Amino acid sequence: MSLLVLAASVALFVWNRLPVGIVAIATALALYFTGVLDVSTALSGFGDPVVIFIATLFVVSEGLEASGVTAWAGQVLTQRAGTKRSRLLIAVMALAAVLSAFITPNGAAAALLPVTVVVARRASLLPSKMLIRWRSRPARVRYSR
Repeated sequence: MSLLVLAASVALFVWNRLPVGIVAIATALALYFTGVLDVSTALSGFGDPVVIFIATLFVVSEGLEASGVTAWAGQVLTQRAGTKRSRLLIAVMALAAVLSAFITPNGAAAALLPVTVVVARRASLLPSKMLIRWRSRPARVRYSR
């Protein structure tokens, strides 16, 4: 029965028509009603410190976005670093280093994710090129004998 619930959950996640939170709660409820989990086990994940921490990171990130801090920081970074990808990456990394000195690295990542997207859009770059390491040519592989 648990494999059926798992398959249905994966299908709902892939379908992407329902919010992720609703699918997660529905999965926990389905596992409870099928008898796979008891009540305390089904609800224990909601009180887990990691879940609460990740939820607060989303709240911080959205708060920075709603207050305009991300747009302001993106504008300042673009003005000072220009629009070259390499200079922008160095500026974002320097800002992340400074921010990580005052808050947790996860909090800095949550705060700088929307800033990086704004910076990429202002510089007419793809945000994915700023968020992940990308090489324009494949790395050379050396074989040892």
